[in-house]
Amino acid sequence: MLDRKAYKLYNSIQHYEWGTKGKDAFIPNFLGMQAEEKPYAELWIGAHPKLSSKIKIDNKLVELQNVIDDFPAEILGERISEKFNNKLPFLLKVLSARKALSIQTHPNKEQAKELHLSDPANYPDDNHKPEIAIVLTTLDTLVGFRSYDEILNNLNKYPSIKEFLGGKVITDFETPLNNKNSIKNIFTELMLKSSDEAALEKCIDSIDETIKQKNKIDRDEQLFNTLKNEYDYDIGLLAMFFLNHLQLNRDDAIFTDAGIPHAYLKGDIIECMANSDNVVRAGLTPKFKDVNTLLKILNYDNSTPVITTKKSNNITEYSPPIEEFKIEKIDIKNEPLELSTRNQVEILLITEGEITVIAEEGEQLFKKGESVLIHAVVRQYKIQPINSAQIFRVIVP
Repeated sequence: MLDRKAYKLYNSIQHYEWGTKGKDAFIPNFLGMQAEEKPYAELWIGAHPKLSSKIKIDNKLVELQNVIDDFPAEILGERISEKFNNKLPFLLKVLSARKALSIQTHPNKEQAKELHLSDPANYPDDNHKPEIAIVLTTLDTLVGFRSYDEILNNLNKYPSIKEFLGGKVITDFETPLNNKNSIKNIFTELMLKSSDEAALEKCIDSIDETIKQKNKIDRDEQLFNTLKNEYDYDIGLLAMFFLNHLQLNRDDAIFTDAGIPHAYLKGDIIECMANSDNVVRAGLTPKFKDVNTLLKILNYDNSTPVITTKKSNNITEYSPPIEEFKIEKIDIKNEPLELSTRNQVEILLITEGEITVIAEEGEQLFKKGESVLIHAVVRQYKIQPINSAQIFRVIVP
């Protein structure tokens, strides 16, 4: 049986190539550790089998999922244990991007089951992966489709894209019967033609030359130059003209549900998602690309998926329309805060300052960069800040 106390989580880092490097790398600074000469991309906090967090029991570090397997109701709570088949339903990350991640989307639950069954090597679980990104510093990102008018304007601005796609596709797009279907048809043609390497290089070189002739370039053209330096002749350099290009500031958030195309370009975020690692990629990556699957599952709605927040006193609530998680950002200064778990699992991540977590069987100090498991047997607990602190609290609605 576990003690009725908070448990420190011992987490691991993914060193993907796109992560930040050197003395200014965000994750090592966030954790208060010395950076080595390698990229620091993602800090994983949770119980995913690919990289599970650990807790200390009897002075031994044990993978969180193994503890959940032994004590599912005690850790998760009876409702969550039954509903999510003895699995922690969410995965929390700190993500720090130095360069663009892949253009990607995620499958819904039914699609995830099919992909896992047919290709378990590339789709390692059968769960969907809706996710929220909450900005810690800034975030430059591509997300969702631009409006029909914006796409048409970009085609006219860069006629080499029209040439790359071919006359009939452009004619059909310029005389649409339905804007959404027109976007689907032209983007499908774009991605399928990515295999024509000679034509793709010619198109990218033409856009590159057009930009070089300009005295002043806009944000999209700056991004094109950056992606050209990072990924050379990649279809992502054309796909970016079809996707919304957003620059977000601290505390802004976006929610990407199944089928929403997106690519984080640069920045530092808190990311939380359903407990899955299923990603369908199609550009800006050396990893496995699955263009046909991506085109099959894309959502072509052109609304920008920025999430609204609800603020009450010192708590900002981020509530995506899913059942796996919601997040509270808690800014706390002098007064202690008493919280109830509702007999369900919670995870806390301290992003600023230090706190003491006081539970039924003891209290423990936690500092910036550390994370805390509050298991379901702990009914109530208190957060006491040391001066001031900021905490992200992940709970199941």
